[in-house]
Amino acid sequence: MEELTMRQREVLEVILTGVEREGRFPSMREIARRLRLSSPATIFQHLEALEAKGFLRRAAGRWTPAPRSRRERVVPIVGRVAAGRPLAAFEEVEGYLTPEFIGAGQGRFSVRVQGLSMRDEGILDGDYVVVDPQAAASSGDLVVAYLGAEQEATVKRLQRRAGGVELHPANPDFGVIRVPRGDPYFRLAGKVVGLMRRL
Repeated sequence: MEELTMRQREVLEVILTGVEREGRFPSMREIARRLRLSSPATIFQHLEALEAKGFLRRAAGRWTPAPRSRRERVVPIVGRVAAGRPLAAFEEVEGYLTPEFIGAGQGRFSVRVQGLSMRDEGILDGDYVVVDPQAAASSGDLVVAYLGAEQEATVKRLQRRAGGVELHPANPDFGVIRVPRGDPYFRLAGKVVGLMRRL
């Protein structure tokens, strides 16, 4: 990709991430928003440049990644998740994990753990957990959840109760997070399906 400008590289990265995570080509407005650009019109120019350089194809008015831009299936790292107090969730792609250890299923992503609330589960500060947003989460499963108006993210063990859900730590120094049924801000990001530690 040496022949691409920095902005073209960024546009292509957003496109490939959208295709991998959501199974569809993102709209120009979505690309502009991810890159914090005020005008989606400039995105069209970048798409045309990527097409001219062989990284995109266009047929019947629809864009698709060309074979040369497709990369080995990987798991994107989309930020940090708290094993402790919830952290503000950032969904910027920070990098990628290769899939040999878990398999890069459709839509899976990874987050870097910060904190020690899941220490007794063997999940330590700096580990990466792999999340499957399409897997059904049952009581007892490890999950990544978003909490509050700021959509802070945390990794905990889920317990479903009659009045809502509980998110349990695996460290006695931390308390249970109780979320009442109908909480408008609570959202499960997905079920934890893998763990990776860099030594």
